[in-house]
Amino acid sequence: MAALAPGDPRRIGEYWLAGRLGEGGQGIVYEAYDAESRRVAVKVLRAGDGVGTRARFAKEAAAARRVAPFCTARVIEADLDAPLPYIVSEYVGGPSLRRAVELDGPYEEDRLYRLATGVATALAAIHQASVIHRDLKPDNVLIGPDGPRVIDFGIARTREMSLTTTGHMAGTPAFMAPEIVLGRRAGPEVDVWAWGAVTVFAATGREPFGGDGVAALFHGILAGEPDLSMLKEPLRGLVAAAMAKDPRDRPSSRRLLLGLVGGGDELAPLLAAGTRTAELVRPPAGASPPSLATLAEEVYAGLVPGDRALVPRVLLRMITPGEGGDDLPRRVRPDDLLDGVVGSETAERVLSAFARMDLVAREGGEVSVANAALPRAWPRLREWIDAERDGLRFHRRIGEAAALWDGHGRRPGDLYQGTALETAVAWAATGRRHVTLNLLESAFLDASLALGRVRGRRRRQLTAALAALLVLALASAVVAVVQGPRPPGSVTSPPRGRRPPAPTRCGRPTRPRRCC
Repeated sequence: MAALAPGDPRRIGEYWLAGRLGEGGQGIVYEAYDAESRRVAVKVLRAGDGVGTRARFAKEAAAARRVAPFCTARVIEADLDAPLPYIVSEYVGGPSLRRAVELDGPYEEDRLYRLATGVATALAAIHQASVIHRDLKPDNVLIGPDGPRVIDFGIARTREMSLTTTGHMAGTPAFMAPEIVLGRRAGPEVDVWAWGAVTVFAATGREPFGGDGVAALFHGILAGEPDLSMLKEPLRGLVAAAMAKDPRDRPSSRRLLLGLVGGGDELAPLLAAGTRTAELVRPPAGASPPSLATLAEEVYAGLVPGDRALVPRVLLRMITPGEGGDDLPRRVRPDDLLDGVVGSETAERVLSAFARMDLVAREGGEVSVANAALPRAWPRLREWIDAERDGLRFHRRIGEAAALWDGHGRRPGDLYQGTALETAVAWAATGRRHVTLNLLESAFLDASLALGRVRGRRRRQLTAALAALLVLALASAVVAVVQGPRPPGSVTSPPRGRRPPAPTRCGRPTRPRRCC
């Protein structure tokens, strides 16, 4: 698998793209993962392709959906109205037949027979759906862990569609039937001829007709006879019949399969028997690329228990959680991973182990998850993220605030206070499982708490002083009221020990008598 190119999308529909599997005339095929960590192949139409290409892409999707999944890659989903139309199919974890022959040499006897049976089974299923593949070749036969699979219906047609117009050739020259070379209308017989050519290639490692240039190649296809000496019966006779010059002399794909597996003429048992025969074909050792999940699990299992327990702390810091599982990698400095438990040596051991499998990238003094599809591809990482999703968002805000505080020279004005501080402290105490505060974030919260305590003491002192002033003010007010001047005409009480003068009968007071 090749890495994604700079202009490639990171996500198509509900599928995260991990890398490029190949590129053809219509589009690019990517390895991708869905929300359940299922590995799939996504074929995406190139941006800017015209209406005609979109129409052909739609025909491919329709043709592939009609085919029963016997030795073919099953179509899972297609969205032809998306900005970038795509087809999602079953992932086949293995090399092409061409690559398998390059790695392991030509197929012999039993392996060759099973391979030929698998490809014939696929053709029988394809033709039963009234579809003509038209581009069967070693590159379109993948050797998976459960046998060969025929892929790529890019130029396939249904029998109801108009067939190839005169003078137009569709397919790969070395595996074209004579009628295609002559520009005649092509039926399912062209796939039968290609089956024979593919079988010869698997047995020899060469195309059945060679020569210098296309003219010599086409002359061989039209007038030459393939060398079948390396084949044994009944395969030799079946290949010879399949490569007859006249399409009317070729057996149907069903008759081919019947000749390979025997039994009755009913198709369903034939397809099942062909699949059972072919599933024992295995790809060459080491030729099946492991999934991202397999690589990550191997790294995780290879760590010592102490380091393994700290993997969530390291990886979660390199993830930005999104809405609906739209999680993205983010770059961090190695120092950001240190939290007092994860030390520099531990962090380096974990990072190096994942980097050796290209799961962690280092660039410009920063580290990050190397593949945006990893959170979808690796169930263990996805479980860690889902368990901490809300906490990760809150933790990210704390990290940003701590970085701002540190970048501004650790000014008190950048510290948390009030509700923000209370919420952060509560989350740090109870709201996390794998997410931890690094040394800077811990220092930030400690400084915020210390400033809060100082401000609390000042508030209490100020409150006490204000209370004392209030008491003094109230006391002064009372004294002022008691001792202040009385308004005119107010009646005062006589001094103690003296009685007021007794009134006279007319209400006037009498003068006191003098004693002498």
